[in-house]
Amino acid sequence: MSDIANYLKMKQALIDRALKDCLPPAAARPALLHEAMVYCVLNGGKRIRPILCLAAAEAFGVRNADALAPALAVELFHCSTLIHDDLPCMDDDDLRRGQPTCHIKFGEANAVLAGDALMIHAFQVLAEAGSARLALELARAAGSRGVIAGQVEDLAAENLPPNADLLDFIHLNKTAVLIRAAVRMGAIAGRAREDEIENLSLFGEKIGLAFQIEDDILDETSTDEILGKPAHSDQRQHKMTYPSVHGLEAAKECARQLTREAIAALDPLSCDTTALQGIADYLVTRAY
Repeated sequence: MSDIANYLKMKQALIDRALKDCLPPAAARPALLHEAMVYCVLNGGKRIRPILCLAAAEAFGVRNADALAPALAVELFHCSTLIHDDLPCMDDDDLRRGQPTCHIKFGEANAVLAGDALMIHAFQVLAEAGSARLALELARAAGSRGVIAGQVEDLAAENLPPNADLLDFIHLNKTAVLIRAAVRMGAIAGRAREDEIENLSLFGEKIGLAFQIEDDILDETSTDEILGKPAHSDQRQHKMTYPSVHGLEAAKECARQLTREAIAALDPLSCDTTALQGIADYLVTRAY
């Protein structure tokens, strides 16, 4: 665990520096918008998605610098979704990563615009890197058949009776497709073969599902202080979660089983997947 902890810490520092460099200066006009963007991207975060992107490229011998653009783009888009998720019209949260959420600090309208700007900036980063394929990967994961679809169904599912099929759709689209895209984009940057990309796609999808189940579990079992955001918010908002549909113990076992299946999906690859396996294990043993 110490090895993967050091790996994650090193990559997180690298990504944080690169994010700071790629964002507009906070003082640039309109300063309020840029301050909000910088605040929401640089106020902490595990950076799991960009780290997975770098780790997938690294498995094929590609240096960090050559996979940094897709890694940054995935994280910028992810941060935009967090801003929108926290809005009063969505999940109405006032704490994120231990800090006031964007709309609490900058106002609701500015939060909407900051999220929009980060989303656009993600695709600008990919365009400047000159990769239409990477931009297409992110667009497919992000749009009306991906993350946004999951968010819509997540909102619609509030107060509905338990429904396993609906829950699977929400988890796949709201969370797993972006994690899968991060891994795929890293593999593409690493110039992997198509069959290798498909193996990594399966890995990314399964750890994405396990990640969301673990998030559901932590919301139910942890505290505000540990999570850096309100605990038990899923119950208060009558969200459809894995524990609410299947029970807490079944949720824990499913997360472990998905992790085992994810790691097994790496078996056919001849490259070094040690880091990817370590990240997969970390995701279901983390405290927040």
